[in-house]
Formats: sequence, C-alpha cells, structure tokens
Amino acid sequence: MERIKVIQIAHASHAVWLIGQKTLKEFIQDDWFSRTSKQIKKYYPEIEIECWSPEKPCKEQQEFTDAGIKYRQFPTTFSPMYGLDFSIQMLKELKKEVKKSEEEGYKFIIHLHEYHNLHGLLIATLFKNQKIIAQHHGGSWPLKHVREVKRYKFAFPAFLVGQFWENKVLKNINIFYPLSSQEMEYLRKVAPESEARFQPMGIEDFLFKSVKKEEARKKVGWPLNRKILLFLGRVNVVKGITYLLDAAEELKDIEIKIIGWGDEKKYAEEARERGLKNVEFLGSFFGEAKVPYFSASDAFILPSTKEGASVTVMEAMAQNLPIVTTDVAGMPLIVRNGKEGIVIRQKNSKDIVKAVRKIMKWKNKNVKQYAERYKWEKIVKNTVEDYKKI
Repeated sequence: MERIKVIQIAHASHAVWLIGQKTLKEFIQDDWFSRTSKQIKKYYPEIEIECWSPEKPCKEQQEFTDAGIKYRQFPTTFSPMYGLDFSIQMLKELKKEVKKSEEEGYKFIIHLHEYHNLHGLLIATLFKNQKIIAQHHGGSWPLKHVREVKRYKFAFPAFLVGQFWENKVLKNINIFYPLSSQEMEYLRKVAPESEARFQPMGIEDFLFKSVKKEEARKKVGWPLNRKILLFLGRVNVVKGITYLLDAAEELKDIEIKIIGWGDEKKYAEEARERGLKNVEFLGSFFGEAKVPYFSASDAFILPSTKEGASVTVMEAMAQNLPIVTTDVAGMPLIVRNGKEGIVIRQKNSKDIVKAVRKIMKWKNKNVKQYAERYKWEKIVKNTVEDYKKI
C-alpha cells in the first residue's frame, strides 16, 4: 500500500467536559477521533496517524504518544463558545504538513471531525486542494442552527454569513460521513460532487459477548423477578432525563436504572423529591464494566432531544437489547422502527410509557445480528478504502 499519513482533527477543545475524575488527556484519548485512530492502527498499522485538537487550557503546544499515535494539542487563539475553538498555530502546522507531504511524495489526508464550525470551514477554505474527509458529529448548518436555538436570533446576520461561507467551501471536501437523512439531503445540495454516506463510530467486539441474564443480575445485585429498563450515557437535559422521570411515574412496575455522569446528582435528588422508588442512579461504568449491566437489562432507552449517532445504543444492540429512542438526527438510521426497537417523538413522556410497555413484551428479536454492521472492523475497513481512493 502507498504511504498514507492522516491528521484527524477534533472540532473543539475537550476542556468543556472536565467533570469528575478524568483528566484532559483521558478525555482526548476517549474521544471519537482518538478511537477511530486507534482502530485504524489496530487493523492497518502501516498508516501514519496523528490526532490534533485545539485546547483552551494549553498555553503552548503539547504532545504525547499512545498506541503508535501522536497526539498534538494547540493553544486556542479564539474560543468564545464550544465548537468555535480556533487555533492559528494549528493551521500553521497543518500548512507545514502539507509541504512535507509534497516534498516526500506521500498521500496526505485531513480527516475533520465536524465541519459545521469555524475550524472546519477555515480548513476547507485554506486547504481546498488537499484530500479532506469530514465526519459529522451532529452539528447543524448555520440557518438550521439559528432556527433551533432561539437565543441566537440576535446574531442572525452572522449565521447568514456562515451559511454563505458553507455554501462556497463545503464542496472542497471529498467525502462526508453525515449522521442523519436530513444532513445527507443538505450535503447533496451544497456539495453535490462530494460523496456522502452514513457512518457512525464503531463498537468493540467484547460488547457482543453477553452474560446470561440471571447470572448478570446476580453479579450486579438486581432482582430476578422484575422488568428492568436501562439508560447509559451522559446524564443531562439533552438526553431527555426529565421526560424519562415523568414516564417513571406511570411505569412503577418497571425498574429504571440510570448509568452515567454529568448532572446525575441533580436528577437523583429530583427523583427522590418525586418519590420515584423505581428509579436508581448507579454512577459511571466504562469499557467491559458496562457489559453485565447491559446483560442484566430487558430493554434500553435513550430519550434524547438532540443526538448524533449514539454509541451506547449500538452497544446495547450488540447485547441484543431492544431499543426505545427518539426521532432525532441519526437515531432512526441506527434503529429501524419496529425492528431493532421503537422510535418515538422527542420530549414526550407519554410516548416513552407506551413504547416501554410495548417493548417489554417483545420476544425473539435478533437485534444483535443487525448490530454487526457497527463493529469497528467494518467501520475501519470502509474508512481506509476511502483513504485509498481519494
């Protein structure tokens, strides 16, 4: 295979997530661009990969190496809000990488993670003659975003300029990985010559190795004679936790287990005040520690009001759990309504109740088989084929 070097670029500083025990380095290593890079190195070690990110806490450039991948963090030049992090130093270093690839004669690829942002648009503008692949992370194009977030209406002229900019430069990106049908349609209009296909993050092989339900429940200390609904993910308003608690009032015969980090203390207190004895907050579990909780559950729920393409939903499917989720972004593409789960309207606790009641009666649904398409090996194979052809 020809020599290929890929720079995967995160769209924003990870410092916004510095909650709890994890360090900035750990958040960087656990991010989408890092997971993708590690899996590519696992199956295609000959490909050179670096992961770059603008980081607000960094006063000067920093770097470390992990699993054969160099991670470089650049100080932000401009960072008024999440997603608008901008680093002049990063752009200068990117220019040096382009020049080096031209001098040494190898294929150089910029792999952006999100493009509805300042860095994405600048790179698509300044490096329009380079090979660029862009992974969607659930962001919205400017005019859609200003319609969705009412408080930004005062800045409508700025969003209009952003839309004009996108219309001009997104066509410079060779391949997109959008996370929703709506995003796919948008890209067909603004970048008709570019390739676009749905591609989420992948899931690890170990998640397909489930434990027998009875054994798993004994391990985690859950009752054998109760129906159990699991939520696993960030615990915040965007994930629809309030609507899940509303539904819990009518689902008293079903135990709802919530695993995750974020605003769990606030919501746990709310559940106590509402007398919801069937709701339990269990804290956070990562990696293989999640498996017994998946295996011990009867169904999985993610009632998000905004989402990209949830990895935890794919992980639950790998454990053969039927899913209840909302009709946001890429979720109807991951979960086919009536097959792998039930897709409901967002912000609707009554729909949650109806769907949970219905899904708890499901039998012999082979959700696990459908989840095979989301294994990392397949995601990586498709990605590397794109690296080779552009």
